[in-house]
Amino acid sequence: MNVLERDVCRIVCETGLAAVNHGFVEQVETIRSALPHLVGEPADLRILQAALLIGLSRGHEALALLAGDASDEANTLRRLIESASQDALTIPAQPSPPPQLA
Repeated sequence: MNVLERDVCRIVCETGLAAVNHGFVEQVETIRSALPHLVGEPADLRILQAALLIGLSRGHEALALLAGDASDEANTLRRLIESASQDALTIPAQPSPPPQLA
């Protein structure tokens, strides 16, 4: 792969990360399906796929993908998933009613 091809692959991967951040689900799924053709290193592919799955609120799938990966990147993503899970438990499902004034 030449430098231009590598740069294009990198930009497409970065676009996927930006797309998931902005809620472009259909575009993220398209890029996610192309990742195996864009990323040659299996460890990098796994991290990118997991990051996109987290952005798509599919943390359980991301955790399964990261199973057995002891890299710093995988550990960071696992902490992110755990943090998001804990936040979901502490945020009330519905807003509290306003206090009654006497």
